[in-house]
Amino acid sequence: MSSLCVTGYGSLDYAVTLDGFAEGNRTTLVSRRDPAAWPRCGGCPAYVAHAVVATVAPTVISWMGDNTEGRLYCDGLRSAGIDVSGVALLETPGSPTALLVYQADGSCACLYDPAFDGRERLTAAQAERIAAASHLCVSVGPPHLMRPIVDARAPGARLYWLAKNDPAAFTPENRRLLSVRADVIFCNSAELALVDRDLSRATIIETRGRDGVVVHAGGAETAVPVEPVAAGDTTGAGDTFAGAYIAAEMDGIVDPVQAAERASEAARAFLLNRASEEQS
Repeated sequence: MSSLCVTGYGSLDYAVTLDGFAEGNRTTLVSRRDPAAWPRCGGCPAYVAHAVVATVAPTVISWMGDNTEGRLYCDGLRSAGIDVSGVALLETPGSPTALLVYQADGSCACLYDPAFDGRERLTAAQAERIAAASHLCVSVGPPHLMRPIVDARAPGARLYWLAKNDPAAFTPENRRLLSVRADVIFCNSAELALVDRDLSRATIIETRGRDGVVVHAGGAETAVPVEPVAAGDTTGAGDTFAGAYIAAEMDGIVDPVQAAERASEAARAFLLNRASEEQS
């Protein structure tokens, strides 16, 4: 039976849109804040898992505080049908949080509190869940746990690397490890440089925003066009794309171009929903 674990940093996200720009010693008004999603469950694993849940109940491997914030995060994922048995709750006053401040020009200032300062550990329960999974997706997370996570997977389990331009998490050693071990790598054009393509045998799915997607597989490059969507808050779109691609493979789609096409449709639906919410 197919199963998926998604590892990485979790967070509670507080997203607001401003009617101007944040400046020191000046008040700027918030033009939009969704009270129903403030905070909302954030971090790569949450968005990937939401995109997969219609295919399989994914398990999130992450770390939160054993407090109100941590319970909010777990309750939010659980209510969506996501398995949170792999979320380790640490004894700490806070939990990872992100302030997402969208400004009038569409730019976003992300203020992130990691909370744990590298105190995350791979628990026995988390390692057991990874070992039992047929598919493993590694996203940005504690750098000291990348190798233990990859080493914990079962022989033959399919490995996905969701690359991010975070040099603290994806150290040169971790980039080499994931370049060599991954079956599929997701990245944008800037993040493509993180992949050691001389060592990698992976299928690389390169997203280019409004310019579509390029599938690097079998020595060929195939362009997949997309229909742009005007949405202010795009957080999670790339992770949704990755999750939908994984779901396509788990549903039996073996052609990476077909999987990328399906993932593009899912990411577009995600952004259309966001745009609708922004206009309401």
